[in-house]
Parts: sequence; C-alpha cells; structure tokens
Amino acid sequence: MSARVRVELEWPRHNAVRAGDETYFCLERDGSVHLIHSRCPHRGGPLHLGEIEAGRLRCPWHGSTFRVDRLCDRAVPTIQRGSSVVAYLPAGAGEAVPVQQIVFAS
Repeated sequence: MSARVRVELEWPRHNAVRAGDETYFCLERDGSVHLIHSRCPHRGGPLHLGEIEAGRLRCPWHGSTFRVDRLCDRAVPTIQRGSSVVAYLPAGAGEAVPVQQIVFAS
C-alpha cells in the first residue's frame, strides 16, 4: 500500500473530510460507511452534492452517473467500529480534518 494519512471521524456527526483542497464524503451502504473522493473524474464536479437514483450517483454539474457499488469499491480504506470511522487518505493531500457539511448523496 502506498503512503497514507490516518484520520478519525465520528459518523454521522462528521460526514466528510477536508484534506487541503480535496473533499471526501461519507456514503453509507449496506451498513458500512465508505469515504469517497468528491471530485467527479470528468469535470471535477462536487459528487457529494449529487443525488442517488436507482443505485447510481448523478454528478450535479453535468449529469453523468456512476454506479454506487463501484464508487464504494474504490473508496478510501476505512475501519469502522460503531460510530467511529478511521480512514486512510492518500499522503500529500494535506492535513485531514473531519467536518460536517452539506452532503446530498445518500
């Protein structure tokens, strides 16, 4: 595994992590919390402001959709114990800070 930065958050009090200019948002699926990079790979849109329809997350900027199961498969590695979630972000993203912010994707 490449170098990672550890961050701990309390779910659902914290529903996102800011690391430098990057945002990662929490998405609960099948009882597990997944931490997903919010930047759309096509145009950089904020995926955390998208909506989930029929198992797909729609980008709010340009309407492209992404399968939620695939997003969760590519999520940041996490360990969850009750409401405590420990995530391992890619190194170099900056200081990781748990936050509460508007997240529509759920």
